[in-house]
Amino acid sequence: MFPPQARPSTGAFPVSAAADTDHPALIDGVGMLTYAELTERVDALAGCLPEVHTGRRLVHIPLTARRDVVLGYLAVLRAGHVALVTPPEDAQITAAYPPDVWLRADGTFSEGVEAQHELHPELALLLSTSGSTGSPKLVRLSHSNLASNADAIVAALSISPADRAVTSLPLHYCFGLSVLHAQLRAGATAVLWDGSVTDSAFADELRRCRVSLLPATPHVADLLDVQGVLDELPSLRLLAQAGGALPAARVRELDARGRAGGWALAVMYGQTEATARMAVLPPELAGAYPDAVGWPIAGSAFRLDTAGVEQADGAVGELVFTGPGVMLGYAEHPDDLALGRMQTELRTGDLATIDDAGLVRIVGRRSDHVKIMGIRIDLGQVERALRAAGLHCCVTGTDDQLQVTYTPCGRTPNAVRDSAAAASGLGASVVSVHEVPQLPILPNGKPDRRGSAALHEPTSVASDSVLSVLAPLIGRGDIDLDRSFAELGGDSFNHVAASLGLTRLLGHLPTDWHHRPVRELIDLAAQRGAEPRRRALTQRVETTVLLRGAAVITICGSHVGLFRLAGGAHILLAVAGFLFARYVLSAQETTERVRRTIRGAIGIAVPSVAVAAAMVFGFQWIHWSSLAFVHWLVRPGEINIFWFVEALLIASAATTAVLALPRVRAAYAADPWRAAMAALVLLLIPRYVVPALFDGPVRGLPGTVAWLFVAGIALAVASTWQRRLVAAGVAVAATVGFFPVWERTLIIQAGLVLLAFVPTVPVPRPLVRPLGVLAAASLHIYLVQFQVFAFFDSPVAKFTAALGIGLVFCLISTAVLRRLPAFSEKRTAQCVVVPS
Repeated sequence: MFPPQARPSTGAFPVSAAADTDHPALIDGVGMLTYAELTERVDALAGCLPEVHTGRRLVHIPLTARRDVVLGYLAVLRAGHVALVTPPEDAQITAAYPPDVWLRADGTFSEGVEAQHELHPELALLLSTSGSTGSPKLVRLSHSNLASNADAIVAALSISPADRAVTSLPLHYCFGLSVLHAQLRAGATAVLWDGSVTDSAFADELRRCRVSLLPATPHVADLLDVQGVLDELPSLRLLAQAGGALPAARVRELDARGRAGGWALAVMYGQTEATARMAVLPPELAGAYPDAVGWPIAGSAFRLDTAGVEQADGAVGELVFTGPGVMLGYAEHPDDLALGRMQTELRTGDLATIDDAGLVRIVGRRSDHVKIMGIRIDLGQVERALRAAGLHCCVTGTDDQLQVTYTPCGRTPNAVRDSAAAASGLGASVVSVHEVPQLPILPNGKPDRRGSAALHEPTSVASDSVLSVLAPLIGRGDIDLDRSFAELGGDSFNHVAASLGLTRLLGHLPTDWHHRPVRELIDLAAQRGAEPRRRALTQRVETTVLLRGAAVITICGSHVGLFRLAGGAHILLAVAGFLFARYVLSAQETTERVRRTIRGAIGIAVPSVAVAAAMVFGFQWIHWSSLAFVHWLVRPGEINIFWFVEALLIASAATTAVLALPRVRAAYAADPWRAAMAALVLLLIPRYVVPALFDGPVRGLPGTVAWLFVAGIALAVASTWQRRLVAAGVAVAATVGFFPVWERTLIIQAGLVLLAFVPTVPVPRPLVRPLGVLAAASLHIYLVQFQVFAFFDSPVAKFTAALGIGLVFCLISTAVLRRLPAFSEKRTAQCVVVPS
C-alpha cells in the first residue's frame, strides 16, 4: 500500500473543471449528456468502485464508443484506479494481467476483489503498444501523460467548446482515445459512434450532430472520401489525420479541397508510447509543406540520432522524442506495474530530417518497423516470437500486409498464419504466409528481406474469383472492395448463391462474411488458394442454407404423404428473421432499412401475387383475401395456404416500422440483442393467449408466429455464446405446447438449436449444389406446391413435380424482378448457384 501522500489525485483528468455545466459533453444515438450530467454519472460510478485507500485496483475496460462504457472508463480514472484498456473480447491481455475489477458491457462494474497488483502511484492507464496489440506488452501511462497530451492537442488544433468531434476511430486505439480526452479537456463535445465509418448512417449522424472535427487515419480518410462525406458536411472545420503517412500529393489535394469547402487539414504524427500525438503540422501550412509532419507539440522536442544510419551528410537520423507525453515505460509482466518512470525519451524507430526551422519530415523507417493498416509493428519482435516457437522464418511487411516466409515446419499454412497473427496482434486476414525450401539470403549470408517480400506479391486470381461470384448477384461490374456484400446490395435472396460460391473459394466462410469488406474476402481467397488442399468429401455449408433446402423438402414431402416431418415452415420463419437482421437491420439509417424492406417485400409479393391470382381467378380455389394478403384478418378461422407469406410480410414491415420510432431505434442501436429479446417476450403474449382463447388454425396467424421471426433476429444479433443460449432457450421453450403433435415441436426445436449454435454444417459434396438450388428456390416451391399436387395422383410424382416446377417458376420470377425499378441497380439472383 502506498502512503497517503503518494496516492494519485482524482478528478483532475480528463474532464475539464472549467467546462460549462449545461454544455453537451457526449452525444450518441440515445441523446445528449451535459457536463453536469456527465460529472454526476461519473461520480456515481466512481463511488461504486472500491475506495483507493483499500488498495488501488486494476480495472479491465473493454473500451467501445458506447455511452455506458465511456462513463465507466472515466469513472475509473476519476476514482484513482488503473484502467486496463483493451479491444472488446480480448482475453490474451487479461490472462496475462488478471484484473481486480471488470467493467461490464452495460457500464456496471463487477464486484471488486482484493488488490492483486502493486500499482505505482503515477500509473493511470495501460494500453497495448501499436506493435504488440493482443500481446502481454503494455504501455504504462500516467495521469500527467494523459493531461499534458490532451492539453497540447487542444492547443495545437485550436479546439474550443464549440467543437464537436466524432469517435470515428476505435477508442482502444491511442489516437481514438486521445480524441475523447482532448474534447473533454477542452470542454467541447464528443459524438459517440460505435459503428463503422462505411455504414450508410454515418454521414447522416455527422450532419445531425453538426460534427466539426473529424479524426481519420489515411485509410479512414479514403473511405470517407469515397462516400462523399468530406464534400457534404457543412459543419466540418478540421480533418485531423494521423495513424500513418499521407502521400504529399494527397495532402495537397485534401488541403485544396478543404480550402474550397471551408475546412482545413491538420497532419499529425504520434505513437502510443508518447500517449498519442507528438507533432502537428498547422492546417494553414499543409499545402506549403505536404511532405512534413510538423513541429513538436507544446512542451516537447525532437532530436536525431544518426548512429547506425548510413547517410553521408548526416542529415537523416532516427527520430527521438522527449516531453511530458513520454510513457513511464513498458510492462511485460504484472510485476512491472509497480515500476515508476523508466525512460524520459522515446526512440520512434522512424528515420527523419529536421530543418533549421525545426520542421520534421519522416523519410523512412528502420528495417524492423512497419505500419500495417496504420498500426506500428515491430517486425523483429514478431520474427523473434515465431523463431522462439520453432519456426525458421523471415518476417517482412508493407502498409497492407504482414508477410511471413518460412521453411517447412510440419505446420499447416493456417497454423503459421494464426501464430503470426497472435504474435503481431493483427487479424489473420492481413497476414500473408509463404513456404519455401530455403529462405532467400544475400551474398554476405544475411537474410534477403527484399527477396522474401517479393514472394508475397499479390495475385489477381483471387480477386477475379471472388468478383466473379459477387458481380452477377449485385449487378455491378465496378465493385467497391472496401464495402461489404450487404452494403453492396446483398440480401436474403442472393445470400444462398453468394454463400455457396464463396465457400467453394475459401473452404470455410467466416460467420460475418456478409459484413466484411470484399477486399478481406479476396485476401482470404488468395491465402487459402495458395494452400495445398485435397478435395474433401464434404463441404461446409451455412446452416441457413441447409435449413432452407431441408425445410422445403420436408414441407412438400409431408404435404403429399411421403413422410411426416412437419414444422419446416415455422423454421423458415426463424431463418427469415435471422437473415432480416443480417441484411436489413444491419443498415443503421431508417431510410435504408425501409428501402431494403420494400425491396425484400417486392421479392416475396410478386411471385406470391402471381400464384394467388391464378388460384383466385383461374381456378377459384382460394378466397380473394389471400390475394390481398389479408386472409388472416378477413377469414382468420379458415385454413390459409398462404399464411407463411402473410406472416413474413407483416413481420418484416412491422419490425422496420417499430424500429423507425426514435426511442426504439436508440434502444436497438445501444444493444440490439436486448431490444430483440424484449420484443420476443412481448410477442409471446399473443402466442399463448390466441391459441388458448380461439379454436381453429390460429397457429399460422401473423400475431401468433411473429415470435419466431423475432427469435431469429435475436439469434442473429447475439454477440456472445451466453446470449445465444438465452435466446435459443426462450425460443425452444416457447415451442412446447404450440402444436399438439410433439414430433413437429421437436423438429422446430432442432432447427432453432442449429440456427443458434451451428453456423455451418458439413454436407456431402455431390449434394451441395442441389441443396443450394432448392434453398434458393424455397419460396417458389412453397408457393406452387398445392396447385401442382392437383394434377398428379402419385405422391412421388406430386413431390417431384412440385420441386421441378418450383425451380422453373423461380427462374421466371427472377427474370421479372430484375426488370422492376427496385431491382434495376442491384439484381437479385434467387436461383443462381455457383457450381461446387
